[in-house]
Amino acid sequence: MTTIDSASLSALLAAPLKEKVVAIGDHQFRLREMTEEQATQYELGLQDKSGKYNWARARRAMIALMLVDDNGNRVVTDENQLKSLPRSIAGKLFDECQSLYRYEANEV
Repeated sequence: MTTIDSASLSALLAAPLKEKVVAIGDHQFRLREMTEEQATQYELGLQDKSGKYNWARARRAMIALMLVDDNGNRVVTDENQLKSLPRSIAGKLFDECQSLYRYEANEV
């Protein structure tokens, strides 16, 4: 293993984000991992003014940020659009989003 240099970092930053297609019932959902900037904004957005996390928003906010169409465009622009999504689908999507959100030791 070698230490990263400027050229290696540039190549890493230009690499495409991971995506996965998830089938739930008769529907397919394309999910794309977040950038570090998006992840930070997501985490900060879950905090209220006192710094406590608002976990009620966690599922919808993550799904809204990661659900994309075949061209990579976000499908949901406002997490509130997902309020009526059946809990069974939201739960499965959230689980799949979480798998893209975190990295296992062998992936880094």
